[in-house]
Amino acid sequence: MKTRIVSGIIGAAMLVAILLSDKIILNIGVAIVSFLALLEMCDAVGLAKSLPLKLLGLVAAFSFTFAYSFDKTLLVSIIFFYSMALFVLYMRKNSSIGLQDISKMFFLTVIICFFLVHIVFIRRLPFGKYLVWTVFIGAFLTDTFAYLSGRFFGKRKMLPHISPKKTIEGSIGGFVGSCVGMLVYGFLVQFFSRYNVNYLNVLGLGLICSAVAQFGDFAASRIKREYGIKDYGNIMPGHGGVMDRFDSVIFTAPAVYLFVSNVALFTI
Repeated sequence: MKTRIVSGIIGAAMLVAILLSDKIILNIGVAIVSFLALLEMCDAVGLAKSLPLKLLGLVAAFSFTFAYSFDKTLLVSIIFFYSMALFVLYMRKNSSIGLQDISKMFFLTVIICFFLVHIVFIRRLPFGKYLVWTVFIGAFLTDTFAYLSGRFFGKRKMLPHISPKKTIEGSIGGFVGSCVGMLVYGFLVQFFSRYNVNYLNVLGLGLICSAVAQFGDFAASRIKREYGIKDYGNIMPGHGGVMDRFDSVIFTAPAVYLFVSNVALFTI
């Protein structure tokens, strides 16, 4: 438990430092997390020995993250050329890479790198320096409160064929944690920045974040069960790998971007 707490504090401090930094540092941070998560997933699904796929994944992680900084339309082009590059590896003479391999790689790259790059998209929106925090508030408070609620009150299993320890009581606790955290954050933004806050929209975002975060957690757990692994890695002692910590964030980031692009949380 001590190791888990210490590594959690260190990870949280690094995250806060990155979110408080300028946009280029955020881009680099997202790219590194994307690539590390992609590497872990490659190892999990049997692509560990394919160096060409890993190198292509590294290029994709940074290309996806920085494309938006130069031109919004570049992202579509990068996805196209990335798909072409995967097929080049597949069609090489005597290639050991099969269609299943490039299909896995493309799917994982989209789910991880493309989904996470929405953090960069959010940061570049009006009020982006405030909005970007909601991704992590929603995801991490859902995880934390779901864990605590499930541990102390959990009785009824939710989806035991995917994650035997997760309960309905834990899920409810996750929703409560996300919503309360969002409302408190909205109050702090209003207090320190003097922006107007639409608390009904903030509450709605809290509900959406929690639902999507829990979905992402179950999705990642389903993959672990299929491939018979406990954790995706051990980069964070007591917590597992990058994917173990960011599985909910991966799904939450696009949901937040879609919501705040169409619904105002803060106004002047």
